[in-house]
Amino acid sequence: MFGCLRRLVVLVLLLALAAGAWLYRDRLAALWRDARGTPDPPAVVPTAELAETAQAKLDALGSDGTDRIALSEVELQSLLTFRYAGLLPGFVDSARVELDEDRLRLRAQVPLDRLPSIAELGDAAAILPDTSEVTLTGTLLPLPGERVGLAIDQVTVARVPLPRRLVPAALGRLGRRDEPGLPADAIPLPLPAGATSAYIRGDSLVLIGRGTAR
Repeated sequence: MFGCLRRLVVLVLLLALAAGAWLYRDRLAALWRDARGTPDPPAVVPTAELAETAQAKLDALGSDGTDRIALSEVELQSLLTFRYAGLLPGFVDSARVELDEDRLRLRAQVPLDRLPSIAELGDAAAILPDTSEVTLTGTLLPLPGERVGLAIDQVTVARVPLPRRLVPAALGRLGRRDEPGLPADAIPLPLPAGATSAYIRGDSLVLIGRGTAR
């Protein structure tokens, strides 16, 4: 009996250790690197140099045998910050781009008077600051004229989801204009020169050049 009890206690302790190792795996890995004298890899941040590298990829698309390119999230952010910030409406600040599987997410600080009636947000509307983080999450869809559309699946204001029925009005306040073939919940995005289509794969935006099958 006592032998069985000891084995049960040992099993419980092993399970507890395994669970703790899983929950604190990142911390344990950092401690192990510190013990070995291996520092954490430096975080890759947007820079003007990365923007130049990404722009060089774009310039090569469709020439010199380059039929497709992949831009990482940090390369896209570098382009947005250092080259194309002027394409955004003037009231949009601190714009960020994120890639998640097949979704693209745009975050920015936006004055709330640029959005439709936020009374639809309920009690949360009363405590929102005059300028809040607005997040658009969507997927890419093809459009004519060498463009793509960002079909919006969700809009959040200060992390509070905007009701779906308000999404078209919110996009309109952010500068969207009606166009033939453009869904009411989508915004058009021009493709760079040399590109005919685009899609998101994992943590990269893939651009396809002319004459290339996807």
